[in-house]
Amino acid sequence: MNRYYNFFQENKREIIRSAIISLVITIAFSLWYFITGKSFEWHPITPISQPDLLSREVLSYIAFATIGAFLYYVVRLWQILKFICKDILNSWPLYNLVKKIVWIILLVFTQFYLVPTAVNWSNHIISFFYNIWFLILYVYPIVGILILSFFIVILFLKRSQVIAIFDNKMKQS
Repeated sequence: MNRYYNFFQENKREIIRSAIISLVITIAFSLWYFITGKSFEWHPITPISQPDLLSREVLSYIAFATIGAFLYYVVRLWQILKFICKDILNSWPLYNLVKKIVWIILLVFTQFYLVPTAVNWSNHIISFFYNIWFLILYVYPIVGILILSFFIVILFLKRSQVIAIFDNKMKQS
C-alpha cells in the first residue's frame, strides 16, 4: 500500500497535469458540439465496461477488502468458526474446509454481484454528470468558454512560472 502512495506522491504533478489537459480537451469538444447547433438529448453512456472474469488475486483482494474485512473485524466470523469447529467439534480439517467454502462464496459474490453493481453505479453517476455538463453547456455556452479560457490562462501562468524558475536555476549554476 505504501508503494502506491509513494508512486502517486512522486507523480502527482504529471497526474494532475494530464487530468487538466483531458478536462480542457473535453470542454473544447463539448463547446464544439454545441456550436455546431445540435440539440440537447439525454444520452446514457457507459465509459466503464463490465470486466471479464478477474484474476484470482485481484478478486481475492476485492473480496478481502470489502466483505472479508467486515466478516473478520466486525462479525468475527473466523473466531466463531474456530470456536465451533476446533473447540467444540475438535476438528481442524472441518475448520479449514468451512473457511474455504466461505472464501469461495465471497469470491463468487464479489465477482458476480459486487463488481458488476459497482460498475453499473459508477456508469450511472458518470452518465448523470456527463449529461448535466452538456445541459449546462447547452443552456449557457458562455460558461464553457469561460471555463476553457480559465484553464488556458492557468496552464499558461503555470508554464511561465516553471520557465522562470528553470531560467533562474540555470543563471545560478
